[in-house]
Amino acid sequence: MTRFTICDDEPEHGRLIGKYIKTEYAKHMPETDIAEVVIYQSPQEMLDEAIEDTDIFILDIECGKSSGLDIAKEIRRLNKNAGIVFCTSHSNYVYQVFGLTPIDFIRKNNIENDIVQTMYNIMDFLRGKKKILVIEKGDIIRLSDIVSVNVIKHDLIFKGVNGERKIRANLSTYEEQLKQFGFIKISQGEMVNKDYVKERKKDNLIMKDGTVYHISRSRVDEIRRMFI
Repeated sequence: MTRFTICDDEPEHGRLIGKYIKTEYAKHMPETDIAEVVIYQSPQEMLDEAIEDTDIFILDIECGKSSGLDIAKEIRRLNKNAGIVFCTSHSNYVYQVFGLTPIDFIRKNNIENDIVQTMYNIMDFLRGKKKILVIEKGDIIRLSDIVSVNVIKHDLIFKGVNGERKIRANLSTYEEQLKQFGFIKISQGEMVNKDYVKERKKDNLIMKDGTVYHISRSRVDEIRRMFI
């Protein structure tokens, strides 16, 4: 699930954007992964309640008496990892937001069309943030939840904090992508997520939950250098 938080002082605009967000998100994700949309009219209420749980903020640049640019600066201070999309009726604001690195802009007079392209940019952002691995037929695995990947016969087993996922594939098919997302190859048929490693002890990696993974002799020196 990805949480979108919309802040717009005009309720009809917020509801319309939320509707299109859900529709476009569903085109990119499997049915098991949905967009949760929360709409606020009060910027302060949004900042008080939605900062930690939000993946993508969609902000009206002119939100009543508040400036969406000032709201975005506060979001950046409190949640550096959140994505920001601005919604505006005036194109002149585009030049005022470069330091805030927004994902995209939605024009209020072209919401339906703009969200189609904006969602592609949002998905690119989420792939980096949530470490999304795209597998067969557009299905995904959220690597941020995966502790290890290992080979059993002709299957890849993704062991996560919420259970296991098995796919028919070779490790070599995804090895380079896994490395880019912080996975360490500890043997010919096994990789672990560095984010879940607590420490290295000799030829073992101790995970945060206490699980111990043995490092093969051929990989010990390389992995030792990673944890110096």
